[in-house]
Amino acid sequence: MQNKSIAIMQTWLKVASIITILTGLSASLATFPAGETAWRVLFDILTWPLDGKPDGFSNTARALNAVLGGVMAGWGLSIFLLMNNSRIASFREVYFIILLSLIFWFIIDSIGSFIAGIPGNVILNIVFLAMFLVPLVVIIKKMPARENNAD
Repeated sequence: MQNKSIAIMQTWLKVASIITILTGLSASLATFPAGETAWRVLFDILTWPLDGKPDGFSNTARALNAVLGGVMAGWGLSIFLLMNNSRIASFREVYFIILLSLIFWFIIDSIGSFIAGIPGNVILNIVFLAMFLVPLVVIIKKMPARENNAD
């Protein structure tokens, strides 16, 4: 019975991570006027009663949407990938999942930042990506493909 409850909780985490990814993508879409409707509706619900406010986002809010969207999508992807593996076979796989999640964040955040008119954030994203990318790539290349976590 315990395995069934664990499986249910793992499924729950997968669904929650997909919702997080979709929420992040929705935030990122709000970096330009044509994509902001879903995000505005969410904010209208959060600031009940429904009154059509906010009716748009400022440039600052668009920039924050870009950053938030990238972070949420990357975070959701990492949780989904970790939960989608019934047993991580090696630490190398964990590092690879972290790498994929960082790249996902970088792409979404950087595109959104560029669209939102803050290309300087793309440069900052490159710095953050490099801080993580260098050690992750070195570790992934040097670790054996099937190193057991129990060792």
